[in-house]
Amino acid sequence: MSYSRETYETAKNRLDALRLLAIRENDERRKSFIALNPEYAELDRKIAQTSIELTRVMLSGQKDITDAVAEIRDNNLAMQRRQLEILKENGCPADFLEPKFRCGKCGDTGFVDGKVCSCFKEILQKTAYEELNRSTPLELCSFRSFSIDFYPDKAENSNLSPRQIMDKVKKNCWDYASKFTSDSPNLMFQGGVGLGKTHLSLAIAGKVISKGYGVIYGSAQNFFNSIESEHFGRGDDKQYTLNLLKSCDLLILDDLGTEFITQFTTATLYDIINTRILRRRPTIISTNFNIDGLKRKYDDRITSRLSGNYVRYQFVGSDVRITLKVKKKLSEN
Repeated sequence: MSYSRETYETAKNRLDALRLLAIRENDERRKSFIALNPEYAELDRKIAQTSIELTRVMLSGQKDITDAVAEIRDNNLAMQRRQLEILKENGCPADFLEPKFRCGKCGDTGFVDGKVCSCFKEILQKTAYEELNRSTPLELCSFRSFSIDFYPDKAENSNLSPRQIMDKVKKNCWDYASKFTSDSPNLMFQGGVGLGKTHLSLAIAGKVISKGYGVIYGSAQNFFNSIESEHFGRGDDKQYTLNLLKSCDLLILDDLGTEFITQFTTATLYDIINTRILRRRPTIISTNFNIDGLKRKYDDRITSRLSGNYVRYQFVGSDVRITLKVKKKLSEN
């Protein structure tokens, strides 16, 4: 996957900062150790001089320098052994005075044998997720802040009241987030405006992110705007957002059906949904429409996959936001 220049630079700066931190910490550790063991520093100085001595021998013009080179080598090895003894005497491992890089494969450089290291790929992906989720109010929407008290407690068209139904939905969402894996099922949240679909979607996102997974959340309209802009723009990567949406661990697509529907957005939606199903990448979709309403907006290829590959939850009750406003106004009077 390719990334934008901004994403790449941000990720590289983060990696460079990790490497610099490891080097600085090692410098401090080395200063403290040498202050207590000045012999170690003196050996360092002598070992550095051996390279100068070796160069002199090589340029001396002598016909046979074998013995001289061997003597320099033996002295060098003897001093290195003595340094190891000093470390051992102080109860330190052999690599005590070496930088402790986060990645042992690349030394926090981001590359191994000219190829991008897996650690750098992880930072790139995490940075890309953060950029797409930058305006998402995750901290405002948690399971703790989702209250079922705002839902009516009287049953109307079923044996359960809206409050009881939404209590079950909340518990199922908590269970989904707590046990989330790459094999978790796809979910579809359906129901009118203001019933908590976005709130619970973000609550799941926050919980899943805390487990170390890469989550991307956003409205269908915003995603399609970005994808269309990249597709028809002049940038180097014309599928940057699309590739992220197809590959992230969990995609949360909010307000499906409210976007401006064109042949391009319909084809893109099918590509995202179908690809994620084939790759077994979980997706959560929230929409104000029922299946019949979605069938009037999208073709059979899309609705058949939504019907057959998603666990559906119906959100019921009254608009929570209106209820909150009414209660606030009553409390002020």
